[in-house]
Amino acid sequence: MDTQLTPSEQKLMDHAKENVIKYNKQRHAKGGIDTLYGFLITKEGSIYDGAAFEPDLSHATVCGERHTIANLIMNEGYDSKIESIVVACPVPTVQEKGTSPCGTCRHVIWQFGTPETSVILLQYIQEKDKTGNLSWAFPKLEKLKMADLYPHPYEPNPNLWK
Repeated sequence: MDTQLTPSEQKLMDHAKENVIKYNKQRHAKGGIDTLYGFLITKEGSIYDGAAFEPDLSHATVCGERHTIANLIMNEGYDSKIESIVVACPVPTVQEKGTSPCGTCRHVIWQFGTPETSVILLQYIQEKDKTGNLSWAFPKLEKLKMADLYPHPYEPNPNLWK
């Protein structure tokens, strides 16, 4: 992984890796499986976490990125800005491309970020050692800017019909 990270992005990445392991251990202890997580850091340095919520009713699904942003808004309000967000996705083997945010998540990241907000796609793989203990490896990441990931954002004009 030779992607250059800023000090703030490295702080977020360290937090994300530590907590992917922590949350997956919690999930496995309760019969769950690995999932997609979101982690973000604000311009002020606050870090928030979230996980995908995938109930039996498909339209009730909430992506990890939006869960993370909801935690940000709940704690800091609607004027908060995302400096960087990590999308940590479980994969069976290293993939050519990381899992990028869906269209809805791209819009919400855009709304609470800036064109320069970095989006870091982190792949993680569950492994078992010889004794059957689980561990997680982080073999690949990609770093993108929101302006590249969402080049033609939907920006509603509140005065359009006045």
